[in-house]
Amino acid sequence: MNRRHEKYLCWRRQKIVPVETTLPYIYCLSKLEVFWVYLNFFIVLGRTDKILGYMIRYTTYQPQRSLRGFVRLFWSLDAQVTAMDKPFVHRTLPDNCMELIFYLKGKLSISSSSGDEGSTFTSGVFGQTQKFRQFKTADDFSLFGVYLYPHVFKCMFNVSASELCNERVDSETLWGVDGRILEEKIMVARTNQERVQLVSSFLLRRINTTNDDVAFMRNITSIIGGNHLLSIPSFADACNLSRRQLERKFQAFYGFSPKDFFSIIRFKNVLKEMEQNRKPLAQIALDAGYYDQSHFTNEFRKFSGYSPKEFAVNHTDAEDMRTTRDFKE
Repeated sequence: MNRRHEKYLCWRRQKIVPVETTLPYIYCLSKLEVFWVYLNFFIVLGRTDKILGYMIRYTTYQPQRSLRGFVRLFWSLDAQVTAMDKPFVHRTLPDNCMELIFYLKGKLSISSSSGDEGSTFTSGVFGQTQKFRQFKTADDFSLFGVYLYPHVFKCMFNVSASELCNERVDSETLWGVDGRILEEKIMVARTNQERVQLVSSFLLRRINTTNDDVAFMRNITSIIGGNHLLSIPSFADACNLSRRQLERKFQAFYGFSPKDFFSIIRFKNVLKEMEQNRKPLAQIALDAGYYDQSHFTNEFRKFSGYSPKEFAVNHTDAEDMRTTRDFKE
């Protein structure tokens, strides 16, 4: 397969309260109400001061019922980066799902621990990955994306999902002329709802499954959706599979070994706990099943490029990890 080095990104919806739209209402408030207006106003500023000047809109769309076992969600992101005096930088973290991304406007440069990886393409699929990458642009951009369960690749091509693991492949390489036509239709579509329908029809015409596959995929879909961490032997038993059969199934449908797959699930659970900021790091590591603090720190740094303490201190609140701005530019 001719793999090309390009990439995707998704980030953060931020709501900024401008002074000129807030202050006029203060004149009709009591002293106590004025206090709370100012207090909340500065809380908002405190949460968004790192990206003030960016005009960013991030929206998600739910898939139709027949696609819910294959598509987690559709999303769109629009940003006016030229309103700021510095580039927009985002870091993607490991994920056991795939993304189909259409760059409707703008390009982003890509770098990773292995060095410069070029810039983004017009559209393509980005496989499930164990690496973090950083994306940067000083220009306005607009994206439309489809967050896919990794078994979609096997169901469309009858090829192991491991072919896409840590890879990025453009639409025309994957689907030939049909991929180029889909890209053109998405580019000229007038609304994101229209884009959702176009991609939904495209996927439904190509997805093929067997009854045995559906049962296995349903189990994995539930695990991914809830970030459930299970022991590999207990999961093999639940699926009525031997350890060897489970290994083959995982490689074919998800591109990872069961061990690597559940390591990413554990990492996502840790991120969620750290964002809630309710427990000390040592307790989070223990609850997640790490052997010791060194094991926790090494795996966290491998997956994110940050130390756990660095992330805990500097991360910002986000509805979705895909929408965060990198604090370590």
